[in-house]
Amino acid sequence: MSNKNWSREDVVNWLRECGCEQESDVSVDTDQSYVAAFQPDMLLQNVSRLNGIDSASCPQTYQTVANSICKDPQGALEAVMPIMQQLGVGCPQSFAKALVDVFTVSQEAGIINPFTPESI
Repeated sequence: MSNKNWSREDVVNWLRECGCEQESDVSVDTDQSYVAAFQPDMLLQNVSRLNGIDSASCPQTYQTVANSICKDPQGALEAVMPIMQQLGVGCPQSFAKALVDVFTVSQEAGIINPFTPESI
């Protein structure tokens, strides 16, 4: 267990994550009181403290994506929601973590490779 000092947001996020797949009536809508206080810069600051950029194989890509998604996390969720629904899963964090793990191993094994957006 980590010695991390948990903020109110950490606890709320943990409660949302904990058991979210077992709930059949979980709404995708965010709590409006949280949305009213939402500030993209604050979210980016909290994401930055996780130091994910330190383990990213392409730090510039990580930063670009983090900057963009922190401006509209609900929009990012809505973009991947069709894939999640197709798989029958409802936890965005676990979905993203699985993608990270599979893509990391696949890229290290040479199964998939980075590309330029122009090459698509």
